[in-house]
Amino acid sequence: MTKTGVILTGGGARAAYQVGVLRAVADMYPDWHYPFNVIVGTSAGAINAMALAGSRGLFRHNIDHLDRVWSELTMDRIFRSSSFSLVRSLSSVAGKFISRPADRGPVSLLDNAPLRDLLEQEINLENIRETIREGHIDALGLNACGYSTGQNICFFQGVEGLEGWSVGQRAGTRTELTLDHIMASSAIPTLFPPVRINREYFGDGATRQMAHISPALRLGARKVMVVGVSANQMSPVRRPVKPDMPTMSQVLGHVFNGIFLDTLDYDIDRSRIINQLLELIPPERLKEAGLDLSPVEILEISPSQPIDEIAAKYVDGMPLILRRLAGASDTEGDSSASLASFLLFDHRFCKDLINLGYRDGQSHARQIERFFSGARVGPESA
Repeated sequence: MTKTGVILTGGGARAAYQVGVLRAVADMYPDWHYPFNVIVGTSAGAINAMALAGSRGLFRHNIDHLDRVWSELTMDRIFRSSSFSLVRSLSSVAGKFISRPADRGPVSLLDNAPLRDLLEQEINLENIRETIREGHIDALGLNACGYSTGQNICFFQGVEGLEGWSVGQRAGTRTELTLDHIMASSAIPTLFPPVRINREYFGDGATRQMAHISPALRLGARKVMVVGVSANQMSPVRRPVKPDMPTMSQVLGHVFNGIFLDTLDYDIDRSRIINQLLELIPPERLKEAGLDLSPVEILEISPSQPIDEIAAKYVDGMPLILRRLAGASDTEGDSSASLASFLLFDHRFCKDLINLGYRDGQSHARQIERFFSGARVGPESA
């Protein structure tokens, strides 16, 4: 039977959208325990991936748990958000910039120590080990970027026989996953501090990730569901009649969009083009050329509504200092909410994203049915 994979991408608070899509899947198959054989997560998607892999019951019950966590989320459960903490963090960053090089430590604008506390409460690492040991899932992978080498590494835990890889700036290494791997994968550049793993400091896995689909394939998946958080196709380009000089937050918003959103769109487009080319090449010619390639079925589900528009309704929930740093405005609408949306860990925003993901998942019901047709899943995998 064909093995399935799910790819949960990064995007900070936007990852709440993924829970809604997964709920739609759970409602379609209420008796299933483990719909996916391979789970790969990046950034905030790594948190959702770890939660999925740690399930020991029905899939829908696991999604209930994820839904509750995201729906009750507040910013102070992810990073220290009081005015005092924010001012202290900014002062620390300024001090490190003017200090001697030997005195400099990891520079980050926010202290995400509360996130580790949350993960310790909600993620059961022993359950993940047991789920893999019993063969319910084949592999769990988390992507992170090494800040010394610039290499994107997929740290994975899986069944026997899976081997690591190294292709240029992309690599995969077998390990026993810990909270450090989640914290590293979700360490948004400049905002959250990098995490030391072995001999290198690692940060957000989306930083230099150009091949989002590849790790799932290397870990054994032959058809993949990609749950993104970009709404690029749904966001019309609006050019101002009288352009103003862009603000720093606007520039950073585009940088973050390029890191978290655009590369995934590019990777999916490239994979689909390769699929089309493979259909035109006779299998015997591929064999003669020594190319072990076959088409990969990809089901992409992404937001049907611009997330910036949703975020603009809730920027008032951000601390004033952080709102100013992110360039968020109560009056300028969604154009000022792009950068803020990555940090808007507000239960109202998250609930709206979960609901949007659920509606989008339902609208893809037929594609989801085709995706799981012939796959190695079902209640018997419990």
